[in-house]
Amino acid sequence: MSMKEYKNPKIFSDLLALYKMCSKVHEGIPKVFRITVSEKLLSEIIDCMRLTVLANFKRISKDEQDSGIRDLKEIRGRVEVIKALMLVAWDFKHYSHGFYAEVSKKTEEISKQAASWEKWLVSNLRGELT
Repeated sequence: MSMKEYKNPKIFSDLLALYKMCSKVHEGIPKVFRITVSEKLLSEIIDCMRLTVLANFKRISKDEQDSGIRDLKEIRGRVEVIKALMLVAWDFKHYSHGFYAEVSKKTEEISKQAASWEKWLVSNLRGELT
């Protein structure tokens, strides 16, 4: 597949939007919290973006779909870590109620997309095996 044909899935766009949202707030957070929690949160989002790109390439090759399913499971786990870190930021009053509600909604959408994509890949693999 050439780069001209490559297109990121919606989950990537949603992860990018989440990253932008969180990075805007990141600079205003006190240094100790920014270094210990907020940077980890941003790093987890970037890792999810990387895994999304890899899973998207792997979905094309039947030989690599198992690996793509593992990537999607990892994305789902990392989204749960992101949710936990956002809860900590909200609990420490670094996220407003409105912002926390907004990013929580976005992470839930991302989680559902990863689950649906994983389900599709699994059913696609099972169809090939039978």
